[in-house]
Amino acid sequence: MKTTDDQSEIFVVVDQNDKIIGYKTRKDCHSNKSLTHRGTGIVIFNDKGEILIQKRSTTKDTDPGYLSTSASGHLQKGETYKDAAEREMFEEIGIKTKLTFNSKFFYEDSRETEINALFTGNHNGPFKINKKEVSSIKFVAKESLKKIRGQLTPFAIQCFENLKLL
Repeated sequence: MKTTDDQSEIFVVVDQNDKIIGYKTRKDCHSNKSLTHRGTGIVIFNDKGEILIQKRSTTKDTDPGYLSTSASGHLQKGETYKDAAEREMFEEIGIKTKLTFNSKFFYEDSRETEINALFTGNHNGPFKINKKEVSSIKFVAKESLKKIRGQLTPFAIQCFENLKLL
């Protein structure tokens, strides 16, 4: 599969207490569950209380074509979780807005292990999506999340559960 994700991108590798122990490539971290790395998720609400979800590009290296949180990504060397959330939100959906920290949690799937920080914010648009990262975006009512659960990434499910939206 051809991916538009830079496999040589450097991720921050941490121990179980979120202490930095080194740096490894995206390829290394996404193929070795013992390389716990830092990530972030962002959930944007509009003034109606609806949730902005994205359909991931089909060229993503994880969960291509699935629905996910408003934006998400990995921390770069020297970034805080909030710095990364703000950067990823701007890179993926083209907005800047105040973010509020919600929680920090472990995420694990069949290929990788992450420590993630989850942030929320409010924005009504307009948005400018990065087609390498995101196929489309739309606002959905909270009640709709249960109906589309099977189309959501496991990461998005965990984020929405943490926010008590699922």
